Amino acid sequence: MDQRFSDFKVKGAIAAPATALKKNGDVNPEKVKDYVDFLIKNEIDGVFILGTLGEGMSFTVAERKQMAEAWVHYGKDRLSTVVVHVGTGNIRDSIDLARHAEQIKASAIACLCPSYYKPENEEAVVDYIEQVAAAAPNTPFYYYCINFVTGIYLNSARVMELASKRIPTLRGIKFSSREILTLFDCRQLCGGALDLMIGSDEQFLAALSLGIRTPVLNGPVGPIFKRLLKAFDAGDMETATQEQVNARKLKDVFNKYGGNPAAVKAIARCFGLDLGPVRLPLHDLPEVKLPDLRKDLQDIGILNEE
Repeated sequence: MDQRFSDFKVKGAIAAPATALKKNGDVNPEKVKDYVDFLIKNEIDGVFILGTLGEGMSFTVAERKQMAEAWVHYGKDRLSTVVVHVGTGNIRDSIDLARHAEQIKASAIACLCPSYYKPENEEAVVDYIEQVAAAAPNTPFYYYCINFVTGIYLNSARVMELASKRIPTLRGIKFSSREILTLFDCRQLCGGALDLMIGSDEQFLAALSLGIRTPVLNGPVGPIFKRLLKAFDAGDMETATQEQVNARKLKDVFNKYGGNPAAVKAIARCFGLDLGPVRLPLHDLPEVKLPDLRKDLQDIGILNEE
């Protein structure tokens, strides 16, 4: 691991934002300015863009470059971190996106493996991400694991062990899979030097108990996480547990309305931020369901009644 990156960490509450689109389905980079305002208002520190909830795999390379440029531009001096996900269905596009992310001075890059032709073992994963990371030799690199979406059920701790010996820019992992003990195994590698992000809202408190302090969030969960972290650090487990319950309630609402990018955009609309439609094959939440969503958010205390 390159010592140049040993002090780099993704810190605080990190959002996994949706990708704003115009009504005609084109990407809408100008909307990122309003999105940054919205995230900061909701106590978000940084972003992990163009991942699963950002529909990254549904956009062209050119579109992803446009949106990455917008997030870096509008997030400058306002967001602590802009991590650009560069995973695609093929290695050439991922290398292209990694190179571009470094050129625009993204804080870090992350990459998952293609999931149509899947890697057969952990060594194949590292073969892939090693070439992607090499395209951005001056940018911290994170492996992205979300196995219940990709269908790549391999040992992420083993991937990290191998990658730490081969990828100089490796900094850590964004782990959105549900096997939290695997993330704990990752924490034991490299003398505990790896930077770990957890992408499961419902596992905040468990992750904190394992020494993992950076969540990647969906929805307006920033205030909940900040209160949970404050209570945990103060040894107030009763309050921390209640805040975890609050996070779980929001996750249940999110799942009730699809648990996907359409739900992210529908929740944002309830807060006054219109991010446009999702891209096919996804479908937007029907307008008739928006009042029910708004009421559910009010009932759990996330959205103030008008």
